[in-house]
Amino acid sequence: MRKKKVTIGSVFRWAILLFFLVITIYPVIWMIFGSLKTTGDFYTNIWGIPDTFHISNYIEAWERGGLGRKYLNSILVTGLFLLIIIPVNCCAAYVLARVRFKGRKLIYMFLLVGMMIPAGILGMPTYSVALKLGLVDSVWGIAFVYAGQAVSFGVFLMRSFYVSLPQSLEDAAMIDGCNRFQSFVKVVLPLTKPGIMIQVVFSGLNTWNEYFLSSIMLRSEEAKTLPVGIMTFVGEYSTDFPQMFAALTAATMPLIIIYLLAQKQFIEGLTAGATKG
Repeated sequence: MRKKKVTIGSVFRWAILLFFLVITIYPVIWMIFGSLKTTGDFYTNIWGIPDTFHISNYIEAWERGGLGRKYLNSILVTGLFLLIIIPVNCCAAYVLARVRFKGRKLIYMFLLVGMMIPAGILGMPTYSVALKLGLVDSVWGIAFVYAGQAVSFGVFLMRSFYVSLPQSLEDAAMIDGCNRFQSFVKVVLPLTKPGIMIQVVFSGLNTWNEYFLSSIMLRSEEAKTLPVGIMTFVGEYSTDFPQMFAALTAATMPLIIIYLLAQKQFIEGLTAGATKG
């Protein structure tokens, strides 16, 4: 068998990849190790492996931060958010991609402009509108606010997938007896599952981790989500880093598990989206 020749270029490429792998994974490992230390161990051995593992940090963080309720709130917000944006974005993007009507391009350009506006600028205007609509300090209300902010990206993404599909596929389905809605559900949606998966991962991840808007809109302990709850470990003069890291680890693990389970579909969506226009 012919052996591959090792070149300086290949060694350099692998070194670069290894470097980025380390700087990507190490913060997560450091967070987990930090969550297993006492406060004293953390400051005396901040970068190293703990001498003994203190699981009690997780129990204390769970009780002190009320993470059980906040976990449930984050699940409800993210779940309701996805239930809203997936059908709305898929249908709206399909209309912009396939239905010819006056003002279609203007609406699409308006959505693109929405993607360019930083979320921080919209914080107070969004809060004012949400207050008038009775959506403040409500798990359900903030899910609708998040959904409104995610429309631009979702429609832009899904439209690029729909435009790339041959119109002949839908025409053939209609010849076989399907109406437009049936051809959309039975033909178009199955072929654009990678785009839907990208929406679920990217938008769901952003919603799960969102702090700025939730810190403004969610004031009561019963309505707070995980990102807001984790800030209870940050004091004015000191921070309990081991317990905060324990809370961060508990909040991060579900995302890592979901990504590991769905990474195949996610990567397929990214590679498919790279050729869409």
